Parts: sequence; structure tokens; C-alpha cells
Amino acid sequence: MITIAEAEQREQAARTVERFVSRFEDSYRLLAYHAALPLVLTPELVNYLRNEFLRGEQVPWVAEVDLLLSDLCSQVGYELYAMDTHVRAYLLWQMKEHYGEGRMREVARVLISYVSYLSRLNPGRRQQELEAQRWAAMVYLGDERCKAAAREIAQRLIEVSSDTSDEKLTGSGIRAELARLTRITEELSSQLQQEPSLLEYARLIQRILRTPDEVSPDDLRRSYWLDNEELTLPVGVLPDNLARLVQSYRREVVQIEGFPPIKTFEFEVATITLEGETGIPTAIDLQPFEFEVALIEVNQSARISTDNLLEMVDEEVFSRTGRNLNNEERLVLEETLANQTYEQIAASAPYSEQHFKNVATKLWGVLSEVFAKKVSKKNLKNVLEQWVDRRRLTINRHHRQGQRFIEDLGNGVRLEMVAIPGGTFIMGTEDEEIKRLVKKFDSGYFSCEKPQHQVTLPSFYMGKYPVTQAQWRAIASTAKIDIDLETDPSNFKGDDLPVERVSWYNAVEFCKRLSRETKREYRLPSEAEWEYACRAGTTTAFHFGETITGDLANYKATETYADEPKGEYWQKTTTVGYFQVANDFGLYDMHGNVWEWCEDDYHYNYEGAPTDGAALGSPGRMLAVPRIAATTTRATASIIAVFVWGVLRPGLFSPLHSSPFAFCLLPFALPSIFWMLSST
Repeated sequence: MITIAEAEQREQAARTVERFVSRFEDSYRLLAYHAALPLVLTPELVNYLRNEFLRGEQVPWVAEVDLLLSDLCSQVGYELYAMDTHVRAYLLWQMKEHYGEGRMREVARVLISYVSYLSRLNPGRRQQELEAQRWAAMVYLGDERCKAAAREIAQRLIEVSSDTSDEKLTGSGIRAELARLTRITEELSSQLQQEPSLLEYARLIQRILRTPDEVSPDDLRRSYWLDNEELTLPVGVLPDNLARLVQSYRREVVQIEGFPPIKTFEFEVATITLEGETGIPTAIDLQPFEFEVALIEVNQSARISTDNLLEMVDEEVFSRTGRNLNNEERLVLEETLANQTYEQIAASAPYSEQHFKNVATKLWGVLSEVFAKKVSKKNLKNVLEQWVDRRRLTINRHHRQGQRFIEDLGNGVRLEMVAIPGGTFIMGTEDEEIKRLVKKFDSGYFSCEKPQHQVTLPSFYMGKYPVTQAQWRAIASTAKIDIDLETDPSNFKGDDLPVERVSWYNAVEFCKRLSRETKREYRLPSEAEWEYACRAGTTTAFHFGETITGDLANYKATETYADEPKGEYWQKTTTVGYFQVANDFGLYDMHGNVWEWCEDDYHYNYEGAPTDGAALGSPGRMLAVPRIAATTTRATASIIAVFVWGVLRPGLFSPLHSSPFAFCLLPFALPSIFWMLSST
């Protein structure tokens, strides 16, 4: 028996699925059934499922792409997709009706094997993703395996809640991992009905993380057990009032002989909120939010011979199509890489030149499907070189949790501000790195990033995303304070694209109007504040690690910074948060996309720079040249940010050689908008 709410959710999910199928053909429904069982989808996995189970069902290969890009799925990372919870539940219910439980067990067993294969093939692969996939499969493999999955999830929850896991997590890391585990538990809830205590505990943790005000004392008094293990509440991440309640319940109360019976009593606590002289309230309603962080690892020792390359291509073809290359295809591949013509290939084998042309035509079609790029004899070597380069990079992703507050700018436009903890960091770039960059890019600009010096800052707030054109329009349309603002100054148009082509004075006016409208004091950050927020505790060239990739940021990826593969040059801005990865503070687009203004004057170096995070110089002077925070204030990435904007005024400047301060209309983005309590 299902509830009315569940029936409505199922009906909505059914409409979504039918809309998807009606756009294409009914065979797409079968692919959706099989893709519903895994918790996370990748193009590779969907291809594997289609080839394993639907080869005789006439499901076209393009259905894989159509499914992942449809309303049934949403992108949760680079080449990572997840189905809507209710759509997934509906498809699994339909799959059981259509195929029976036997097929679901078959898919689960294949998924287990696939996960095991990926773990062996690449031990550094996203282990959290593989762990979730394994649990999703185990719950369909009988009561015993389902029980084992529940125990593993419970054990992981206990380790994280009590902070006893091997991986030492910060407070925000604990919250993010609890959110991930409870979300998985909820996704598998229909198969975990025999473990009600685990489900109730997971739902309580979700309420604690999302809406702590709705958690009642009775919820906290309850005990949650799975077998002989107690699922304890994570006191370390509870709001203070809930933590005190939990700790009071845990205290052992002893009745002393001769004294009256112990009774409970209620009392009221008052909290005082102070307002500064400006009338700006110091209390902020911070809310938790989850985000994904990416870390790039480069395998410096990966060197691939022709023989190894042939084996790697054969393995990739098998993983995508379910078949290996035959001897003739391997010969064509090997000889093409050796720059041999079809005539020369035929001379070394008992077949005609035309025969090998026919073999090659089919082979190029297979490889085009496998590598999602048009492959021909002419570009084979280039395609494989790019593919090999990409394999040398491992992008490890993990979840974090931060704190934010939201400003309502009206008409559905919102501004998210992220809490940045105070701390100390080393600002600037090492001398040896500056020398390397000056030589590599033939630009003395990098010399302005020295000397390195220590800076200590208090906590503050910074925009989660670059300022969007919708946010700019909402504030620019309000009454003038000092200067007029264009409501639509950007070259590239779109509400969720970052605003660009605004001057430093425009940015200052925007902050003044924003302060007036919200009754909070906003300003541009100092360069030190910006760099501290960009680094987010890292000491590497990028918050991704020692290098950058076009899979994680919008820049001229056809140029390389270090040892990364070349990528795509978009020649335009991308929507804020497009790559769905943040730094460890929860800030998006801190590398690439747009340049960002900061409060400082421009100086040739950091001589005499403040050590408390204050701006260098007085940007209020009419003759002062404002400082730009490029994709990062470190020189290591500034030059890459310049590449993006060669498209703004084509032909007027060379991205590599012109001064980045020679033109006045530059992008401005919200990590450049800054808000701090007036008391600091």
C-alpha cells in the first residue's frame, strides 16, 4: 500500500518517463529500466549495460547520450549523472513488472562485476562512487546480501558520526559524508524495509543537516540499533542546542537514597542579537550546503609504447562494445600509427588494398563511437594521443559541506554568500616558479607576484558564484548612488552567465547599491582576501592541484600550463558553476571564465603589502589603477585567464603579450563581491 503523496510522485515520474520515450522510440524505455539500478551513471556504464543486456533489442547507441542528457538524469560531476529519485523508483518498479526480479538480479550481478573490474583497473578511481554502486547492487541479491549492505552502510555511518574512520574529516567533511550516506540509504529505502531503524536514523540525520529547527527532543531521545550496533548521533556537527540535548540524555542520572525522586523540568534560554551603529544585524541565518571538490593527480611515470597502446585501445573497445579487435583491425591500427598506406598494409598480408580499406572504414566507425569523436586514418594518431593524455590524469572527487546565507534580490533572483573561515596563508608565488613562467609564456607580468609574505585574515563572506547577469540587472536597475549603470553590459548574453564588460567603478557602484538594498555592507575584496579564498587552504598552483584541465574550468585549454592534456577553447563564458566543482571553501569558478576586480591599487610587486588582509593602496583616488584578480591572484593562472578574453575585442590585443591593464572593460564576478561584519 502506498500513500497519496507516493502515488502522486509515481504519477509525476511516469509522465516524465513517457515524455522521454515519446521523443524517441519505445526501445529507449528498456535502456532506462536497466540504467535505473545503478545509483550513479557514466557514459561508459550505460554503454556497458546496453551491450550486456540489450544487444538484441535494437536499442541504438545514441540512446545512451539521449538518456544521460534527458530530464530523467541530472549531471552531478564530470561525466557523472544521477537519476531523479522518484523517476528511478518508478523505473525499477516498471522493470520488475516487465522483466521480473530475475533480470534485476542479473543486472545487479553484472554491476558488482563491473565495479570490481574498475577497482582493479584503476585503484585510484572514485572509491565513494564504486562503494555506492556496490551497495545498490547488493540489495537486489537476496536477503543475506541486502543485510550485508545495510550493515556496511550502518558501520560507515557509525565511523563518521563518532569520527573514528581511517580518513580524518573536518567538521564540514563529516557533514558532507553523512549527507552522502543518508542520501544513499534513502535511495535504497524500498529494498531496506527490513531495517526500519537504519531508515529512521538516516532520515533523522537528513533533518538535522537540512532543517535542524524541525527536530524534536523525542527524536533525539530515541535509540537506533542495527543488530548489536548503536547508531549514535554525531554531536560534533549538531547545532549547539541539539548537541546539549543529546549530551544531557547521555549523562547517567543516579537516584540518591533519602532524596526526593528526580524529575525533569523545562526552562527557556534567551539569545541576544546586537546591532551595530549602522543598524546592520550581526546575526546571520547560515544554512549548510553540499558541494563537490576535485583534485587532479598526474601519473608522471605513464609512458606508453605502441604495443601498450594497441592493448589499451583493444581494452577500451571491449569495455564499450563487448567485443575485441580482430587481427585485421589490429594490423590496420598498428600500420596506420606507423604512417603506412593501405597499399603498404596489403603488401604485408594476403589481402587486397580494397579489403583493408573496407576493414578500416568499419574500424573508424567503431572507434568514433568508442571515443565519441570522428576518427579517420588522417586523425587517428591525434585522437589517440589526446585520449592517452587524458588517461594520465586522474580526477578524484569528494564531497564537502559549507555554510552560506542567501540574499533575495527580488523576482526570483538570489545571491548566495559563503562563510569563509579566518586563517593564515602565504601570499604570492615562489621565485623559481616565477622564473619558469616568465620563460614559458615570455611575459614579465608574473614578476608582480613577489615577494611571498604571510597574511592573517579574520573570517568573512564571499559570493558562491560569479555575479550573474540576472543579479547585475536586479541591482543595476535600482536608483543611482554615484554613477549610472548599464543593466545589460555583457557581450555574451544569458541570465546565468557571469556579467562582464564592467569597469572597476561600475563594480564599486554595484556594491554600494547592493549594500543599500540589503542593509548589509558589501565591498570588493582585497587581493589578499581574494587569493586566500581562492586557495582555500591549498598551497599548489591551483586549488585542483599542481595543474588544471579543461574538464574542470573554462580557459584556453588548447594551451598547457604544466603536464596536462590539451582541451577545448570555448571562446565564450560558461554559466556559473557549469563544471559543478568548487574549491574547499565551496566557491565556484575561481579558476577561469572571467577576470575579477578587487579593491587594491595596482602595484608592481608586493613590497610593503599589508599582512592583515587589507587592500594595498587607496583605490578611491581618481588616478589609481585598480588591481585585477584574474582566475587566481597567483601568476600561475593569471596568464591562462587572459586567454579566455581574447574573444572580447578580437584583434585589439594579443592575449599573451598585451598588458592585462591596458583596456578598461573587463569582466567582474561575484567572488569579487565581499561582505564582512562592520565590527571586523
